[in-house]
Amino acid sequence: MAPLLIVATADNHLSRYHARMTPSRLSERRLRLRQGFAAVVTYAIEHRAGLLLHGGDLFDSPTPSNADLLFVADCLDRLHDAGVRVLAVSGNHDTPSGTTIQGGVPPLSPLASLHGLTLFPAGTVGVEEVRVGGQRLNVAGYTPPSGQHALDPLEVLLQSEGADAEVFITHASIEKHAYPGASEPVLRFESARRLPNLKLVVAGHLHKFVMERAGQVHLVAPGATERMTFGEMDSQPGFVALEYDGGRVTSVTHVPTGAQPRVSLTLDPERVGDDPHGTARQLIESHGTPDTLVRLVVRGRVHGETYAALKLRELQDYGAVTCFQFELDATGLYLEDGFRQDVARGVRVSQEAEIAEVANEMVAAAEDPAERELLVAARETLLGEYA
Repeated sequence: MAPLLIVATADNHLSRYHARMTPSRLSERRLRLRQGFAAVVTYAIEHRAGLLLHGGDLFDSPTPSNADLLFVADCLDRLHDAGVRVLAVSGNHDTPSGTTIQGGVPPLSPLASLHGLTLFPAGTVGVEEVRVGGQRLNVAGYTPPSGQHALDPLEVLLQSEGADAEVFITHASIEKHAYPGASEPVLRFESARRLPNLKLVVAGHLHKFVMERAGQVHLVAPGATERMTFGEMDSQPGFVALEYDGGRVTSVTHVPTGAQPRVSLTLDPERVGDDPHGTARQLIESHGTPDTLVRLVVRGRVHGETYAALKLRELQDYGAVTCFQFELDATGLYLEDGFRQDVARGVRVSQEAEIAEVANEMVAAAEDPAERELLVAARETLLGEYA
């Protein structure tokens, strides 16, 4: 019997919003995100996969655009016609936090009823018996409900009718790889070892590829199919192809997907001579293209003359016309006190920077994912007024 090919993906974040991006550029950026998921679908069809498992956050919010809904419906139809069975959970981004948002119904739910997708609901372990490629598998799925941060989804699985499942899909971090300081569901190795039949866990949420072993269990995070932030510069976007043979995972392959060029630059104005503005423009010009997302971080302590010579507004305007998207981060820029008073941190140079600093502290302190998303949206809206 030939091994069963399983394709796993997560964190495609379709319909992602970007502050300070023009409508045409936003449309183009969202097309790039669709191309990441389209690569997964094409691979599954061309390599005759039996299963496609999705670990959540297909969409960036519970209210994706109609264009992205139509795109996903077409992808599901293609997979169905090719005989690829699709099973999925929602993620913390595209699961409504309550009934006041889209009636509490995730965007994949109506697509599931029309296009041959099995979607496991939030807050309850679901189990589906799958017969494909001559093999029979029990696949369990669980979307952690909003607000349950200290949860281990494997502990929930242990106490459910899905405890005998061979495959488990969920949306959570994996032990040793949780985001520092984050309060979120985490899959524990010890819990995995207590499930005697479990062979494979597919987990969305981490935007980098991760593969860990806990006894006979492979815990796999496919990672995102595109870089979503500048903090993901060191990770290669992609998805995972697995072979399952005779009741065990025999191979795990990370399949890279393309990523839009992204560059992060740093400038200390007091260390670049008499023309910090010209130096900054040269940095932008040498790295920025009409296809590149560029961030310029200007930081350090500066005197008033240096700050004036930076001409931050002109830099923002120049970057915006030179790059696909340009982000000028001056939150680490401090103005030295003119009277040489003993100021521990210096004087923050702009209201925009102060808003960003306070908002970032509030986001970091928020424990509820829904509250965090709301604060991020409020921050981007406020900062957008300064663009």
